Amino acid sequence: MKWRLVILTFAITTCVTSQNLDFQLKKEDSTDILHKQTIYYLLQRSWVANQENSYLSIFPYTSSIGDRRIPLRQGEGVNSDLDLLEANLNLRFPLIFGREYGSGFRKRHRITLDYNGTFRMTLDDSKPLTPGNNKVGFSWHWSLYNNYTGWIGGKDENDSNAQINSRPENLNFLNFLFTIHHYSNGQAPGFFYVPDPLDPSEFRNSYLDGDFSTNYIYLEFTKGHYNKLKGSLHQASLGYRHELGSETSTFAVSKEQENSYGLNRFFLKYDYRTERFGKYFEYHVRGELEYILGNLDNFRANLLNDTDKYRLGAKGLIEIAPKSHRAIGYFVSFYYGRDYLNIRYDDIVFSAQVGISLRLDKFYMPILK
Repeated sequence: MKWRLVILTFAITTCVTSQNLDFQLKKEDSTDILHKQTIYYLLQRSWVANQENSYLSIFPYTSSIGDRRIPLRQGEGVNSDLDLLEANLNLRFPLIFGREYGSGFRKRHRITLDYNGTFRMTLDDSKPLTPGNNKVGFSWHWSLYNNYTGWIGGKDENDSNAQINSRPENLNFLNFLFTIHHYSNGQAPGFFYVPDPLDPSEFRNSYLDGDFSTNYIYLEFTKGHYNKLKGSLHQASLGYRHELGSETSTFAVSKEQENSYGLNRFFLKYDYRTERFGKYFEYHVRGELEYILGNLDNFRANLLNDTDKYRLGAKGLIEIAPKSHRAIGYFVSFYYGRDYLNIRYDDIVFSAQVGISLRLDKFYMPILK
């Protein structure tokens, strides 16, 4: 009798617990659905949309724009302008993030722990990796203004104004991004490659084992427009980056980079996403310009004609992202300017890549009607 009572009690407790859990899940699902009907969900997804893709490309093409003054060595990509592969991991892990719960003020902020790594595998003997980019730090996203609830903390910021259907007009917004990163390639000390010790005046950066290190802050303002009818998102960004630190600081900046790498640079970006070309996939176009400011007297490009400072870099990307693919899309991209793999910045290149775009937090265009 005692065992029957225990079994009956356990069954009743399990049933009640299960019902409470089901109720809680339904309540959370309902809250999440309501959140997705607000502009805060759109604003949060705009941060994801404007983030540079992670990607994997097979046989990327990277070639100097002219004859190199000092040729590549074995292990630096000398065998071919084609490499075996290139991978970029651009990850942001939310630390503080106002989701479906809390006030509108909280929902307009996100602080993340960031990691970005870029690796290139050459077709040289034994298929070695070149020294890669490693960026670690923090970012703060802040939605400053939108035409539904006004400025952050303003009098119009309330739940009724936050509903995407509360007004007929499209959503316009202004976002801010602050980033602080340590950036290095993790190599042992040593920066330049001198092919002839008897002629130390002829040198270039060592693409095989040169030690690159710097730190920077990055500020960015983004003007965005979301068309509710077409389901298209436009974002135009203006950014500024400043390198911090010194050779003797905890996070050192190599002295060889002074008046060469560039301490200040501006960025202009445009990101466009839409699904107007088909309901089964999303279409993504992105363009970026980078311009280096300041004294570059010590910069010398690894070209026979090495007088230009090559301050301008340009990148374009087209991506098709099928909705049925949870984490990947397909892209083609082009780049012109200083090689973006740290120590190789004195190598002026043109690059073309085709591959797979990767996102753990894949962006889906929210269609809210």
